[in-house]
Amino acid sequence: MIKRLLNQILTDTVLSLWPEITVPSVSVELPKNPDHGDYACNIAMILAKPLGLPPREIALKITQNLKDPESVIASAEIAGPGFMNLKLSNASLQKVIPEILKQGVNYGRHAKNNQKVLVEFVSANPTGPLHLGHARPAFLGDAVSRLLKAAGYEVTREFYVNDAGNQVQTLGRSVYARYCELFGQKIELAKDAYPGEYIIEIAKKLKALDGDKWLTREDYLPRCMEIGIAENLRDVRETLQSAGIEFDTWYSEQSLHDKNAISKVIQDYLDRGMLYEAQQAIGTINKVRRDESKSAQYAHQQEGGTFLKTSQFGDEEDRIILRKNGTPVYLVADIAYHQEKFARGFDRLIDVFGADHSGHVPRMRACMRALGLDDKKLDFLLVQMVRMLKDGQEMRFSKRSGQIIELREFIEDVGVDVVRVVFLMRSANTQFDFDLDLALKKSSENPVFYLQYGHARMATILTKAQFEGVDSQILSRLTLPEERNMLKKMAAYPEIILSAAKSLEPHRVLFYCQDLIAEFHAYFTQYRHTERIISDDLELTQARLGLVMALKQTLSNALSTLGISAPEHMEHD
Repeated sequence: MIKRLLNQILTDTVLSLWPEITVPSVSVELPKNPDHGDYACNIAMILAKPLGLPPREIALKITQNLKDPESVIASAEIAGPGFMNLKLSNASLQKVIPEILKQGVNYGRHAKNNQKVLVEFVSANPTGPLHLGHARPAFLGDAVSRLLKAAGYEVTREFYVNDAGNQVQTLGRSVYARYCELFGQKIELAKDAYPGEYIIEIAKKLKALDGDKWLTREDYLPRCMEIGIAENLRDVRETLQSAGIEFDTWYSEQSLHDKNAISKVIQDYLDRGMLYEAQQAIGTINKVRRDESKSAQYAHQQEGGTFLKTSQFGDEEDRIILRKNGTPVYLVADIAYHQEKFARGFDRLIDVFGADHSGHVPRMRACMRALGLDDKKLDFLLVQMVRMLKDGQEMRFSKRSGQIIELREFIEDVGVDVVRVVFLMRSANTQFDFDLDLALKKSSENPVFYLQYGHARMATILTKAQFEGVDSQILSRLTLPEERNMLKKMAAYPEIILSAAKSLEPHRVLFYCQDLIAEFHAYFTQYRHTERIISDDLELTQARLGLVMALKQTLSNALSTLGISAPEHMEHD
């Protein structure tokens, strides 16, 4: 709100002084040092070349001729080679309170910008329940989607269902083995079978629906795959709903095969001259691979076939897409899926991947370039793993061994707000430990409790006196430096949403909330005996109640934008 006003004032001023030039985009930012004013601007530096004037001379002319009819700027100083440090008037900052109270839950939300974004996240194989390994990508993908929507984008959330390939065939055989066991047959699970208890439950469902129909039939696999996928997806949906995560589309990998998207993308590459047949990729004959790398582990599957010339588009080597026997590798389905994403007309495509998929990023970019598609539309959010600690010990899980910590149970035990906040508190590319014991504490050590208690404290204050409204005269009583800082911080909230959405960094919003609460707690504590919020000065009381109401609304909006609740009452340890 304030930045938009400042941008307009500076643009109008430059046009009034030099009407013949095209005004570049004005950058108004918060300075790192608060002694340098409320905002800093480098417009004079940018205009130096087109105007042929020294930046300081340009800055001087601008500051002396500001087109500021509402007196937003109290003072403007020139620093260094031509930076302008701007200090806002108290009256312009105080206007943020009625603006927030007027907009309510919409404060900080931006008008639609006619940009369509697809966010694909979670996309777990439908071979079992969601576990803790899926938690961080799930909450980050959801928070990014919410942020983009608040920033004005039209957002589609998509779950890519890997319902084709070896893993779902293994699922089907695992279900069938347990199904036979239910009829008294002695079974021995295959090495690659899924042994979890949930497989037995799916087998019971199959028995209840179909009886003994499949015991003596050899065509059991499609039915066992079908019910296994359906039951696991039902559980995944319910788990995500319990986490406050919804999807707009569930895109089936099998549908790509059904509509021949795999053969289409291969033909598209052929038409563009991007394929060749060889024993191995050109230029890799003497390449040494680490024994533990996937390239080394699956080298025997890449001995001869059809290769895609991805190395011409930034990949480290060409990629096999058809094996010697003509069957496509898994990468082809992923390429076809991304080609289909582009065809749906989105302006931006965001994939939320685990950090172990980092090698996939240059590969997929190269595959899209080889199709003639603009890979600048592609964004990849790589999410680092988290170590889960309880009583100082790491909690481990494995779907293959059947020892998994299900996400649904974890949320039920810890609480969805706790899980969401802890996973969003750091940037996606940062590894960290989730300390379960700390997350359950009801004290300021717990970042979740700290955020929600700040909101509850504001709510409690507002129950102790009647707020009757404010005008500019009443608001002019807010003159303490701490009050001014809180006003400035609330005014910056809409820009926080925009910057966090642009960078795909939800943690910026949580840091903002922490700073806002810290300012309020310090203010409340410092003046609780001298400059109390509720006092015998009725006018000042109304001004400060308005301040608290605006703070509470801003904090509530910020938390709800990330899917975090803002309780009105909380108990402290």
